[in-house]
Amino acid sequence: MPDYTKALHEGFEAAKKAAAARKEIKEVLGIFKEQVLAASEGKLLIELQELEEPHDPVDVFKSASVFGRPQPKKFYQALVSSNPLIEKSSSYQLARWKQSRSGYPCSLSFGQQEHQFEDRSALEEGLAELLSDPRTGEVLYKLANQVGAK
Repeated sequence: MPDYTKALHEGFEAAKKAAAARKEIKEVLGIFKEQVLAASEGKLLIELQELEEPHDPVDVFKSASVFGRPQPKKFYQALVSSNPLIEKSSSYQLARWKQSRSGYPCSLSFGQQEHQFEDRSALEEGLAELLSDPRTGEVLYKLANQVGAK
């Protein structure tokens, strides 16, 4: 017979560890955001956003013809960049973000690869790798040099 008391306490411990990991990840992303903003003299804001998944036209057609109703919207998280000094700045998705229920592992998908991180150090290195990626560099350079301050 299962030991429910033991399982309950293990659940409590898992919840504590998950909360600490999520707090740590949020802290790392906050430091990342602040440092990029400062290093770019306020021209580059990178933050997590929830974006709507584009619908596959074939799936939309199938769903509408079979069920007579539109497909439900699907969402995902991504690191998105913009220039807060420009009134109508474009925003660009730099990488898709995934985070497990327990915080770690988390991952960034960019450059046609998924980069998975098991701890704070790996996440910090992964964010640095994102910034040094050539495509990311092009996007951020373009954003930082937009004209039309607020």
